[in-house]
Amino acid sequence: MLGVLSVLTLLALSNAASLRMVKDFNGNTPTRPEPCLTTCVGSTGAGRTNWKGETGRLYTDVDMSDCQFVDTPIVTTTLPGIGHHDYMVGMTSPFYVTKTGFQIVLLGKAQTSWEAVKSPGSVNVRQTVADGTTFKWNVSWHAVGYVC
Repeated sequence: MLGVLSVLTLLALSNAASLRMVKDFNGNTPTRPEPCLTTCVGSTGAGRTNWKGETGRLYTDVDMSDCQFVDTPIVTTTLPGIGHHDYMVGMTSPFYVTKTGFQIVLLGKAQTSWEAVKSPGSVNVRQTVADGTTFKWNVSWHAVGYVC
C-alpha cells in the first residue's frame, strides 16, 4: 500500500503535468520551463470590490502581485454578483494586464431582446458605483503564467 506522502507526490506530479502553455500572452511559444508554470486564482470580494468611475462606466483594479509572476500571465475573468451583473459589457475583458494586475472596466449593460419586451423601463437605466457594491459585483479571476 502506498504511503500518504507517495500518494500526495503522485497527485502533485499528475497535476503539474496537466498544466501546459502552448502560446503565451503575446502569442509566442513559451521559452520558460514547464515546472515554472502555475495557476493563480482570486476574487476582489463580494461586496468589497473597490468600484470607481461614473454612472454608466465603472472600473476596478485587480492586484495579482501575490502570484509572483515573472511575465504577463494569461487572465480570464468573470463577474459574479447577486443581480444585474449578467448584462454588463466588459466583464470578461481585462485591460492593462501585467504580471502584477489588471483593470476591469464595465461599460454599462447590454440591451437584450428579452429586456426590451419583459422590462422596457430598465432599458435606459445606467449602473452606478453604488450598484456595484449593492449587488456585490466582484471580479473572479484565473491567471496562468510563469513564476521562474
